[in-house]
Formats: sequence, structure tokens, C-alpha cells
Amino acid sequence: MKYDLIIIGGGPAAISTGIYAARKKLKTLLLTKDWGGQLNWTNLIENYPGFELISGPELVKKLVAHLKRYQGEDLEIREGNEVKKIEVENEHSIKVKTDKSYQAKALIVATGRNYKKLGITGESEFTGKGVSYCVTCDGPLFKDKKVAVIGGGNAGLEAALDLLNYASQIYLLEFLSQLTADESLQERVGNSSKIDIFTNAAVREIKGGQLVESLVYQERSSGQHREIAVQGVFVEVGTIANSALLKNVVELNQEGEIKIDAQNRTSVKNIFAAGDVTDVSGKQIVVAAGEGAKAALNAYQRLCRK
Repeated sequence: MKYDLIIIGGGPAAISTGIYAARKKLKTLLLTKDWGGQLNWTNLIENYPGFELISGPELVKKLVAHLKRYQGEDLEIREGNEVKKIEVENEHSIKVKTDKSYQAKALIVATGRNYKKLGITGESEFTGKGVSYCVTCDGPLFKDKKVAVIGGGNAGLEAALDLLNYASQIYLLEFLSQLTADESLQERVGNSSKIDIFTNAAVREIKGGQLVESLVYQERSSGQHREIAVQGVFVEVGTIANSALLKNVVELNQEGEIKIDAQNRTSVKNIFAAGDVTDVSGKQIVVAAGEGAKAALNAYQRLCRK
């Protein structure tokens, strides 16, 4: 079967795209490995219109339920499907491969972003054994334990504040000479007696036996190495675009984001992109949702002009 449109992704941009595509009666297939993307890592959301305060996982449920209202003749959803390859056959046909192959006249990529890793000794070894990238997911596992949070931006300080509900002591480490988070977050962190802040700290190694037992960092000012006893390490050093599928297919920028124009068009005809995987500024949930709607409407206009 050949579709009018295939959507890849399961976050706010992809969900919004699916809703708008279905409403435009495009024969649409949405492929997603899982739902929510970065929303699943977010404890509390205070800036999504219509919800003064909502958790990330709760918002995911609401978004998915809304999307599935349109599931039927015009919208087919395949969950648990990891896309392995994208091939442009010609300007009117794009092939998307999971364990099966699907064809469409147009494609919208809304694959979002994933966490960055530190790339240090012990990180991979202890992932899931004390090393985590999601406080929302794993914070409760560290009740009454000492933990470290790596990263002095908004994500790092928000993680440290979330961990106040569980951990007995929190060490916040930042590579730069000062924190880069919003002043309001810095003030809240600074007012907590349970959070110790180390700037100019280059994390070098995570150590332990079966589980994490300590963290080694280097004081950049003195060059000295320090070791602190912790049972958990939360990595909050930013994200990267999930664009590997599009390498050598469409044009990417230096950060690996998909380059798009104001109509969500990529460098390849009939391939569109939306949300945090693109070079659009403002990596926010509401921006991603809006970009998803735009992408669907622009794809519809392109298909109607054929």
C-alpha cells in the first residue's frame, strides 16, 4: 500500500502532525518506537497552554489519546516500530523501512532529540546501575542516597531540585566557572542545604562494583582530582538531534539538526521535518506542536499541487 504521507516520531511534533494530517483526510501512516520523547523525562510542565501544571507523562497520555481519536481509515498508527532506513526513490515516492517497507508520496520527520552522554570511563558500564539520564524516571530509586547531577544549565538545576524529594545529599557539578541556568533556578538551588555546587569541575570517571559507588572529577583551576562517594549519577548535559536516519538523505547543520525553511521543507522535495530534530530555535513543547501542525498543512498543500 502506498500512503499519501508517512510520519516518523512519537513526541508532540509528530502527534500534532498526525492530528492535522488526519483532519485533512490524507492517507497517513505514523510510525513510532514509543510515545512522548523528551516529555517522558519532564517532571512538571508549567508553560503548556491550557495546563497550569501537568507532568510530562500525563501530558503524553493526553496527547496520544487525542491523536488516537483520529485513528481509522485516514490515519494508521504503528507503535513499537523502529525506522531503520529512508530511501528517496524519486520525487513522488519515498520508502521507509522498519521490519517492513512502506511507501509514501511525502514524509514528515519528527524524531525529536535524545540525551548527550559524557563519554567517560564507567558511564556505559553503570548505565541502569546508578547512572541515569532521567530524574522523572529514576529519582525515586535514590531515596535517602547521595547522588551527583552533572550539568549547570536549566536541566541540571531542575534535576537537582526534583531530587530534593528523594536524595539525602546532592552534588551539582558544572564544567564552566559558573552555572548557566536561569537566575530563579540558581536562587532555589542556592537556598537548599542539601545541594553542594562544584563549578570548574571536569567529570573524569564513574566507579563502583555492581552499582555506582563514587564519582571522580578534576578541579580545572588546580588540576587536582577529587573523588566523592555517591550511589547515583544523573547526566544533564544537553541533547542531540535524532537525525541519524537522515544523514546523507537531507541537509543537516553542524549540530546534526535537519535544516528546514519556513514551510518545514528540507533539501529534498516532499520530505518535511518538524520539532526539536530541526534547526528551528526555541526547543519548547508548544513550539514543537505548532511546527508539527505547520508541517502537516504544508505537506498537504504540496500534495494538492501535484
